[in-house]
Amino acid sequence: MKIEIDIDIESIVKEALKQQSEETISIPIETSNSRSKWEYGRKNGRRRTPEEMILHELEKEKGRRLTPEEKGEAKAKVEIDESTENKAKEDALKKARIDDLTAEGLKAAEKELEAERLDHAPESGPKIEEEPEIPQPAPLENIDSLFK
Repeated sequence: MKIEIDIDIESIVKEALKQQSEETISIPIETSNSRSKWEYGRKNGRRRTPEEMILHELEKEKGRRLTPEEKGEAKAKVEIDESTENKAKEDALKKARIDDLTAEGLKAAEKELEAERLDHAPESGPKIEEEPEIPQPAPLENIDSLFK
């Protein structure tokens, strides 16, 4: 027993595309600056933040205004970059401070070792070192020698 089913795939795909196009929502874009087609373009009399500059670069790259999702992604990347940069700065400052403390500790240790080497106690002041006495040899006149 054989069953044949006649399916019109083309009409099914057309209907699905039609429904999908009806479901998409178009977002009207209001223009804040009527002379510019960019939302984050230049505005006279004020500087743009780094975030606005990156958003404008993204607008120019895409050739249109950004959707809210694209704006959110770009802002998140900017914040991640800023937090990474701030962490790197903090780490560099901590390292510099640790290096300074280490250098101070090494200087103090060197002073202490020098004081011990010279037999100086830092709290008692400098001590006067006496030179060791070298014994004088006996005169050679009273010695019996074979070569006299």
